[in-house]
Amino acid sequence: MQEEHQPIEESDSLSEQTHTREISWSVHPLVENWRRSVLLLLFLSLILLTVYFGFQSIVVLLLSTILLVGPLYKYFLPFHYSCGIESLVVSACCYKLERPWSTFRSYYVDKNGVLLSPFAKPTRLENFRGVYVRFGKYPPEEVVNYIRYKVNPEP
Repeated sequence: MQEEHQPIEESDSLSEQTHTREISWSVHPLVENWRRSVLLLLFLSLILLTVYFGFQSIVVLLLSTILLVGPLYKYFLPFHYSCGIESLVVSACCYKLERPWSTFRSYYVDKNGVLLSPFAKPTRLENFRGVYVRFGKYPPEEVVNYIRYKVNPEP
């Protein structure tokens, strides 16, 4: 059985090769920003101690802990991002979100990540319907280039 060898054309650039493979990385803000994490944990401990000594109730302390720490799950849990050929997958402990690239029509880059939006024009609903992809320690340029290629493919 013979293998067919095709010549490599100059149109097969490095950028096209990087967009045909999957990239994945993990982000854990609690570990990556240890100074901020120590301050946050001290602040939460101080608030919870005040609640406990103010009410003298374990039930109120547990409820307060859930109400204070619950909304911060994106800071306390590690998130795994996987930019595949067909879709974006974001997963955590008990959370998994998978969206095809065709869902996203625009994106906005900031210093910590990229907001992928299902809307073509800016709207207030982007924060609720969009997906925020954090860079973490992964090279931001590679993530932005990959997303740029997937969201706005060149003809």
